[in-house]
Amino acid sequence: MTRGSTTEWIESAGGPLVLLPRSKLSGWAGVEGRDYDDACEVVEYAGILGRSWGHVIVLGDEPFRTAVVYRNEEQWIVRWMYAPDEQAAVALAMEFDPEEATPSERLNVDVIDEPYLLFDSAENGAEASGLKVHVPAKARSLETYVVKEGEVGLVIHRFESS
Repeated sequence: MTRGSTTEWIESAGGPLVLLPRSKLSGWAGVEGRDYDDACEVVEYAGILGRSWGHVIVLGDEPFRTAVVYRNEEQWIVRWMYAPDEQAAVALAMEFDPEEATPSERLNVDVIDEPYLLFDSAENGAEASGLKVHVPAKARSLETYVVKEGEVGLVIHRFESS
C-alpha cells in the first residue's frame, strides 16, 4: 500500500495477474507447472483458462499495477496504465461512469459464490498473497473499459450480472 493512501495496489514480477476462488488456490502451480506459461498466452485485457477444477480469470496484456476500488455496491479491478500519481488514478476511476461507455472487451465468466484472490500468476496459489475480490455470485460477464483522460490511463474491469 502506498503511504498515505487507502487503496492497496499490487504488482506482478512481470507476468499477468490471475483471479481464483479461494477454495481453488491449491490447484494453481504458478511457475512450478504450466499455469504461468498458460497465463502468459492471454494477450487480451482479460481471458479465461479452463482447468479440471474450474476456471481462472487472467488479467493479460501488460502487467499493470492493480487495485480493487469500491464503487457503490461494486468492486472494480483498476489497472494503472499511466498517471502522475495514485490519487489521479483513483480519482479517474471514481469519476468513470460505465453507463456512458462501451466496454472494450466482454468476457463470459462462470463464477462461484465465495471470495476470490487476485495475485501474481507466477506464484503458487497455495502460498499466494494478493487482493481479496468479491465477485458477485450472479456475475455472467467481466466488462473491460479502457479509460483515458489527460495524463491518466486506466483499464477498469467490472463484473456484470446481465
